[in-house]
Amino acid sequence: MPSPTSLSRQGATLASLAAVVAALLLLTACSTGSADPVAKDTAGGSAGTTRSSESPTKSTPTHDPAPPPKAGTCRQLSFGAIGRYSDQTATVDCGKPHTALTFAVEQLPEDVAFDGVDVGNDAVQEKASLQCRAAFAQYIGGSAATRALSRLSVTYFVPTQQDFDAGSRWVRCDVIALQSARILASLPETVKGFNATDEALDDFGVCSRGEPGTSGALLVMCNQDHDYRALTALRLGADDADYPGQQAVGADGQQRCDDYISETLGLGGGYTYAWTYPSLDDWDAGQRFGFCWNKTGS
Repeated sequence: MPSPTSLSRQGATLASLAAVVAALLLLTACSTGSADPVAKDTAGGSAGTTRSSESPTKSTPTHDPAPPPKAGTCRQLSFGAIGRYSDQTATVDCGKPHTALTFAVEQLPEDVAFDGVDVGNDAVQEKASLQCRAAFAQYIGGSAATRALSRLSVTYFVPTQQDFDAGSRWVRCDVIALQSARILASLPETVKGFNATDEALDDFGVCSRGEPGTSGALLVMCNQDHDYRALTALRLGADDADYPGQQAVGADGQQRCDDYISETLGLGGGYTYAWTYPSLDDWDAGQRFGFCWNKTGS
């Protein structure tokens, strides 16, 4: 979840306006489908990691490129790997624990991936990200709100500069799961369509240790120890809408959260919840959801 601003209430009494903080995801995440997206151009949202700013050294195509990756293969990636342009981690048996599943292999179009361009070029990276985010939404299933609430996200890799210069133009799209800030979790046994299942958010939903949006908060998967669970993601505007302003995303959004909590849980004011929402910068980066959290203490 990118840099949320937080409002917290106990019952129906406004408690505080917490500081704006950086809380990692686009995914991807980013409208990738995660509360704190990991796609390198975000987060996604994702929130997120960024590619190295160093431009790869161009090489003369004097070798045959490595074979392209295959969809349906699995890898045991570390969190650090997802910040790199390219990845050559060996595949593992998908029947054993793994942290990444290649669900699609796309091709970069010629208008951005032409001879002589760096793989770190902004246009190359943006196109790779867009291709994998679109494929991810179709593959993982569920609504945009469910994807925003899920710790399942998407990352991507392109060929090494040497292989790119030798003609490779593929984009590898991987599903990953964010266990916590810098730790990846093993993926569920069946990933395709997972966010359309009833149990999608039981373990892989987004929860928080500490009050969401405060400096001590840590976003985690809900199968980890936590104090708050994000119950719903409320859309605050269309993808092409201008930032609706502080009143709409803050106080008005919090009232929607209050209404949702009381109607859904039927607690009649005996509850503690928090509301986090996108800043203007988050909005410009594509974040359109605010998150409504209920204190669980578990």
